[in-house]
Amino acid sequence: MANFTADLQAEIDGPAYGFPPVTRVKVNRQNGRIRYFNAVYRAPASGTAPAIADKIIWGKLPVGARILGHLSRLDFNTGTASSTINLGDQFVAARYLAATSVAALGNATPSVAVFQNTSTADVTINSAVLTNVKGLGAYTVGGIVTGTGIPTATYVLSVDKNAKTVTLSAVATATNAAQTITSFGAPFETSDDTSNAANGYASATDDCTLISVVAGAQIANNQVLSLQIAYVCD
Repeated sequence: MANFTADLQAEIDGPAYGFPPVTRVKVNRQNGRIRYFNAVYRAPASGTAPAIADKIIWGKLPVGARILGHLSRLDFNTGTASSTINLGDQFVAARYLAATSVAALGNATPSVAVFQNTSTADVTINSAVLTNVKGLGAYTVGGIVTGTGIPTATYVLSVDKNAKTVTLSAVATATNAAQTITSFGAPFETSDDTSNAANGYASATDDCTLISVVAGAQIANNQVLSLQIAYVCD
């Protein structure tokens, strides 16, 4: 009977003698310590509470963090009928949690990005390199990618955080700017922390700041929402 190794074990086993060393195993993927982020938003007892399209800024994770969505939770008490919030970042508003009703006492698990993630990138025909990538943490070496112009069974060979490029196993068959690319394989990894209080948390590329957008109806006065996030950091 044959043995088939996953990517991490293949890295640990190492290359044959005389071949270059492999990329190190990332702490946020194996044997890393689980860290904890907790933030609470309390709507005012009276007056203006977050309305439709307003944002709740929860806080920022460190660069290199991978959220363990199945161990995380958003809790809330009774709110306004039809009121919903999601959970994501400046690049993908519902990266971790799709719009979820907060009208009744309950909780939700922000696990959307555990295995499937999206980003945008410039795709060039006959090139295996994605450029101008926004949402770089969507890519994991070995992960399968799909999108317009990307051949079937294409996977990630390498990720360059400094250049914001991703090298694939096959060349593209079309040219498209800001093409949506879907990647499968591992939880999203934060890679950009450019938004902050000074710029009004308005960076179009930031993926470290956790943000919820209100929809449906205004958040109720006196409503309390608690976000608990477990993550592993490289």
